[in-house]
Amino acid sequence: MNEELYELYAKEILDGAIDPFETDFEAFAKKFKKQELIGFEEVGDDVMKVQRYLLDEDEEFLLEDLRGAWQAQHYIDIAEAMLFDDLDEEMAKIVVNKALSLADSSEDYVNIAELFIEEWDEKEKAKEAYKKGIEVARETSDLTFVADSVADADYLDDKEWARTIYQDALGLAKSMYDFVYVARSVATPEYLDDKEASKEILDVAKNVVDPEDLQQNIRLGLSYAHFTDDRESSKEYFVKALSIAKNFDDFYEILQNVALADIDKEFFKKIMKITLLSMELQPQKEQVANLVEEYLEDHNLAAFLRKNSAEEIITLFSKKDLEDLKLEYAQKILAGEIDPKQTSFKDFAKS
Repeated sequence: MNEELYELYAKEILDGAIDPFETDFEAFAKKFKKQELIGFEEVGDDVMKVQRYLLDEDEEFLLEDLRGAWQAQHYIDIAEAMLFDDLDEEMAKIVVNKALSLADSSEDYVNIAELFIEEWDEKEKAKEAYKKGIEVARETSDLTFVADSVADADYLDDKEWARTIYQDALGLAKSMYDFVYVARSVATPEYLDDKEASKEILDVAKNVVDPEDLQQNIRLGLSYAHFTDDRESSKEYFVKALSIAKNFDDFYEILQNVALADIDKEFFKKIMKITLLSMELQPQKEQVANLVEEYLEDHNLAAFLRKNSAEEIITLFSKKDLEDLKLEYAQKILAGEIDPKQTSFKDFAKS
């Protein structure tokens, strides 16, 4: 494009149509671009007004973006950039309305609704955009995204309508993660701040969780801790995760999430001991020591873990339970639950 303009500029000089002392190349190029836009005026598209405005304001990058825009999010981004640069708000609104005409997803409509509220306090127009966002929703996450914005005090701040939308979102839920997604929003202080309703949602999620899926059990345990006041259910799902953990990495992941859940430190210590007993490699104890130092703030225990070998640590923690295991083994023999000929104490302790 520049080469063509160079050639045209030179030709205009040679033909005497331009005096290069009075009209430099930049001025010529700008005039040429303005003329290039004239052919679009008959279309009656308000976006052309914005193009002319951006050209007059020497906003070449935004002008280039606007001319290349073809979907709603492009126009949303351009409008946000115009507003950020303190350009004419009415021109930016033209661009937002263009985005509205092209929107085809819940995210598009929510972003547009939020702009109408943030910049022009046009809540009625925002409501229409939200309704469109509901109409095109296909997944739980789509409706939850709409409800979050509707509930947010920074935007529409309509808690009751948001609650209805969250309920509709649950109607589209297909997996445990969908239920958790809605429960998180319902419990969020900026949205509904309703931990009781969040617990009711997670209680339903219990019915669809895969009991053999480590990640689902960890996620549900963490969700109960963060989005409800039900610490016992949180512990329940962390314990279920322990029952299907296979190696140190699994146990350590559970331990990390128990720390994130911050249920209680004694529960963390119990999981920590189980994790230490699953160690196979020396570097693994350093991971546990770092977490102990960070979460328990127990520098002495962390130093002990770093000082001793993995084998010594495992032996020490195993000895603490040895007498209890002996007692339990004897009781099961007396109760006829164990045949000592078939199950040695070593096998029992290992299990």
